[in-house]
Amino acid sequence: MSKRLTAALLIGAFTASTAALAQGVSFETIDSNQDGFVSFDEVAAVVPDMSEDVFKAADANQDNLLDPAEFAAVQP
Repeated sequence: MSKRLTAALLIGAFTASTAALAQGVSFETIDSNQDGFVSFDEVAAVVPDMSEDVFKAADANQDNLLDPAEFAAVQP
């Protein structure tokens, strides 16, 4: 698969998944353990349509967690 097609598919999945995040789900709601970060498991519990690939794409520093800035960046 070409890099452009892969990127287009990832962007499409990312857009669909982040739309669910924008539906009134706050960072604080998803951060169930209140540690200031959200894990994939925390996101998936609230937004089951979120794929792990989309989560990893949003994780700019690749620490397997979304901080508030990374979370805000995926809000449409």
